[in-house]
Amino acid sequence: MPASRGRKARPRVHFDEISFTEDVSHATAAGRRVAIDARRDLERDGVDVAMLLSCQPHGRDGTRLPRCVKLYLPAPAGGWRMVFEITRDPARGDLVLAYLAFGLGHPEKPWQPTAYRVAHERLHAG
Repeated sequence: MPASRGRKARPRVHFDEISFTEDVSHATAAGRRVAIDARRDLERDGVDVAMLLSCQPHGRDGTRLPRCVKLYLPAPAGGWRMVFEITRDPARGDLVLAYLAFGLGHPEKPWQPTAYRVAHERLHAG
């Protein structure tokens, strides 16, 4: 019997070390703990697709996040967000969530970028 039988598939998550480190360095101590704990769990277990929400492909703030999903942290409705792009592993052919950003969904300070703005900038860089 295959190991996945009777269990729902949980897509793998790939974290870009440089982006993650940068995002965590801008977070509060509590935010850093949320991000690090979430990353550990996601790398170990994959992601429960029931916890993912689609990002707006064309946000009111000018962000463009097609093929992207967000995860509220702490779940189910925390202030912190992780944003991922849905991609396919070229070697294995399975779906993978590629980390784009961690941050606040709606920061109190107007000069702070949202997790969505950071994800947009990384997705459309170059």
